[in-house]
Amino acid sequence: MNPGLKLGWVLLLTVGVCANSLEAQSYPRYRAIGSTYVPLNSWVYPALERLAALHYIKSDFRGTRPWTRTECARLTDEAGEAIQDALHQDDKVGAEVADLYQSLEREFRPELHALAGGSTRSLELESAYARVTSLSGPILNDSYHFGQTIANDYGRPFRRGTNVVAGASLRATYGPFFAYGWAEFQHSPGAPALSDGQRQFIADVDGLPLKSAVPFNEINQFRPLDSYVGINVKNWQLSFGRQSLWWGTSESGPLLFSNNAEPINMVRLSRAVPFKLPSFLGVFGPMKIDFFVGRLGGHEVAARPWLQGQRISFKMAPWFEFGATHTAVFGGEGRPNGPDVFFRSLFGVGERRARGVAAAPGEELSDQHLSFDFLFRFGRHVTYYGEFLGSDDPHPFNAPSRMAVNTGFYLPRMLGWSKLDLRLEGFYTDSPDTSHSSFKASLHYWHHVYRSGYTNNGNILGNSIGRAGVGFQAWTSYWFSPSERLQFSFRRNQVSDTFVPNGAQWNDFSVQHERELKAGFYLRSSVQVERLKYPFLFSSPRTNVAAVLELGFARETSRK
Repeated sequence: MNPGLKLGWVLLLTVGVCANSLEAQSYPRYRAIGSTYVPLNSWVYPALERLAALHYIKSDFRGTRPWTRTECARLTDEAGEAIQDALHQDDKVGAEVADLYQSLEREFRPELHALAGGSTRSLELESAYARVTSLSGPILNDSYHFGQTIANDYGRPFRRGTNVVAGASLRATYGPFFAYGWAEFQHSPGAPALSDGQRQFIADVDGLPLKSAVPFNEINQFRPLDSYVGINVKNWQLSFGRQSLWWGTSESGPLLFSNNAEPINMVRLSRAVPFKLPSFLGVFGPMKIDFFVGRLGGHEVAARPWLQGQRISFKMAPWFEFGATHTAVFGGEGRPNGPDVFFRSLFGVGERRARGVAAAPGEELSDQHLSFDFLFRFGRHVTYYGEFLGSDDPHPFNAPSRMAVNTGFYLPRMLGWSKLDLRLEGFYTDSPDTSHSSFKASLHYWHHVYRSGYTNNGNILGNSIGRAGVGFQAWTSYWFSPSERLQFSFRRNQVSDTFVPNGAQWNDFSVQHERELKAGFYLRSSVQVERLKYPFLFSSPRTNVAAVLELGFARETSRK
């Protein structure tokens, strides 16, 4: 990556530490209140996004998640003020908008109370749940090589047959300190060994030794998910532990960081609320910064490598958001490690940008990635967004034909129906770079030093479309209430024949629903039908049906 650009990021971070929060006057206690993060699978995010798409929230940063509970409380308060302004101007505010605000206000009432001078001490059971997933036919559970039937699910294991997870989450705050614990038991059936051809293919495309034909054992394990402790120091949250990030504006999965893989053990520094740079630099608008250093698992070569990431988001206008994300995999067993390697990887010093060519010892220290994303909100109800990823390039636009792309749009109201929305996205990692056609499978998510790729314990950290893939996805949801939706989804996936012999394509059709029960309990269900045309894996087209049933409890403040 361009060292000058990295130096600029560090300077922005330094100035940001000294900058005043945008909310310093509205919430003087903000900088002294520790707050846990809202899990990425929470109903809160689509509810807040819907309010933002309807122009009742203007200061959200969709591309940098998760958000703290106090940040969600701030956005809820902003929506409430916008709704009151609309009512004073005799504008119509739909019943669904009022329901969204009231549900969010109930959910974040403790944080709003704390910001207004109330108690900052809490200890609560956030959720408890049990989920059964039944998969009837052949599945895909290796996005790094073949594809993935179930995506963005915190790297949970799944195989053909009956899969079970059961877990609970707790959160606590004490003044500027905060802690979060989320753990679960996971069960998946055993599976037969891969065929000789499949194992040989993996060895060839990854440049790893051929593995023996060993069946996959049944999985019964206790795993912590997002579990961390931290402190808020003048609006900067410093946290330690396992965390999941969503760095990008898309819904199918950002190209660099999503919850498709297990949470990573990391040290993280995150801006709790937006800030503005002083003087003329304020033209960039409100900003947020996120930084972490963590460690990856499941790598066969250069085992247990480090991963560092930085993200800066700008809200240049209420209707325009821009973000830049950088990650670098470095170190690991048998590789150079230490502070000097960390800083050289951070600034991109001494890096080579060769693809598919073995690096001389010490000549290439890390696997660098940089993405840019944007979000426009225009007209009455249209949100357009996109992301561009470059791998081992100074920036994605240095070689447009080598970029991976994810773009889409969101309509919070469709065809005049206030409770019906629509989202469309298209994405690809099969970049049209004809000059490097022999390296298409290694252009994104693979590296000639870190041959287990851009993964954590076998799952891609970015979009589950994987290597040399093309996809399209559409969602439409009917909102019965803020936390109850009926959603239909269609996804088409394709893998290039330059990667997998004869290529592949498959379609997923799904319907999901969550029903609110009494006393804070809920019932969540979904059915997905997958049609596979994958000559390399199956001799004829196959169909898989995945049925999911989850019974859980969530705090009643999030319910009606």
